[in-house]
Amino acid sequence: MTERHDSIILHFVVRVFMVPFIVMFGAYVFIHGELSPGGGFQAGAIVASAFVLARLTLGTNHSSPRIQAHYLIWLASFGVGIYVLAGLIPMFFGANFLDYNSLPTEWFNDIAEHHRTARAMGLFIVEVGVFIAVFSVLVTMYDHLTFQHREEQDD
Repeated sequence: MTERHDSIILHFVVRVFMVPFIVMFGAYVFIHGELSPGGGFQAGAIVASAFVLARLTLGTNHSSPRIQAHYLIWLASFGVGIYVLAGLIPMFFGANFLDYNSLPTEWFNDIAEHHRTARAMGLFIVEVGVFIAVFSVLVTMYDHLTFQHREEQDD
């Protein structure tokens, strides 16, 4: 499934309708993850499915949302790093790992004029890290599986 399909209708439907709406639904799940079921993991999986769908129908080399493998690995590391930092920062303020109540959010409240609690801000930071990590790992897994499949076909 790494070759480009010849159907113009399929390309149009995937590029114009399916991928943008899947990404928009992933953004909705991510944004409302604090208050309802969903969050970083589910949104990362949904947005990664949009990228995989584009690569399945448009071909691995011709898909428009093309991110190189080494960037995906860096993104995965960056996402895990955000999660770890969100857990370690409260420890510098005398709290336990991932105890968000001690996060200093006064500076953010002054800038954004929103009065979010430290717990909500900590959850949002963790969800961002999880989203980035899950998205990049799932796309990397698909890329590695299809790359190995392409090598077997070439032999």
